[in-house]
Amino acid sequence: MAPHGHARTEARTLRLHEVALRNLCDRPALRQACLALVTRWLGAPVHTPSRPWLEQWREMLEEWPLERIARVVLDPDGGQTLRQCSPLGPALTPQERWAVLAEVDARRPHTAGGAGR
Repeated sequence: MAPHGHARTEARTLRLHEVALRNLCDRPALRQACLALVTRWLGAPVHTPSRPWLEQWREMLEEWPLERIARVVLDPDGGQTLRQCSPLGPALTPQERWAVLAEVDARRPHTAGGAGR
């Protein structure tokens, strides 16, 4: 049986977060940009369903050391919900984002449902 599309998405988000967290370590000022984003999201009513996880992100970005954030966010199972509502976008350049997506896609077999057969 071919791998489910969710496995590809999970591999992508996990790798994107690894790179974003590395960037936060290398360039601590990016942490403030991520914190500003999560604060803005918390002020928007459209994000009410995600509020508990956004508040956790705010706490993590304000108070936690990066090593602890990485342990929680990069946990393949436990960090999934946090990765789905992640404010770490400012920690990646568009070029980094595209490179990561290409890297992950090159490592995983494509499952186009038998297209071209």
